Amino acid sequence: MRKTVLAMAGATALLAGCGDKPTGTPMSKDEVKAEVEKVQLKPGQWESSFTLEDIDMPNMPGGGAQMEEQMKKMMTRSAIRYCVTPEEATNPGGKMFSGQENKDCVYKGFNVGGGSVKGEISCKSQGGAMTAVMSGKYAPESYEMHMDMKTSGAANGADMHMKAKTTGKWVAADCAAT
Repeated sequence: MRKTVLAMAGATALLAGCGDKPTGTPMSKDEVKAEVEKVQLKPGQWESSFTLEDIDMPNMPGGGAQMEEQMKKMMTRSAIRYCVTPEEATNPGGKMFSGQENKDCVYKGFNVGGGSVKGEISCKSQGGAMTAVMSGKYAPESYEMHMDMKTSGAANGADMHMKAKTTGKWVAADCAAT
């Protein structure tokens, strides 16, 4: 179970976002990539945080309010530093939505422009499914994204609903300086 939850947390951190459910037909990998490439970030040292705002695991064995609070604490991270190369800053597509290569994922409603981003991803895996709806704001030196993710089809009806937020800010031009 912990491995599954940590995998979902990784997906949450990469996908980030919540909001109105996008509509439309499924989008191709190239259509999603074209939207994501509109995001232009400043290269250099970045600092981000990930906050698990809410988690509901109604049928999870050993679950309950205490376990949910423990999960929030375990999955929340602050002051995560990473370097964005000039190439990644002008073409964030590959790392920003790592599920793009998964043939079992469908993207809908990805739209980037005017400092905002939104979209939906649905993935199938081993008898279950995950849907994440995301929205947020971005600028060359900062971002804030919200996500609402639901999983279903887990063993013993152990479905999950999570809401999370990730924020980031540019802190230095030189990654080695900080």
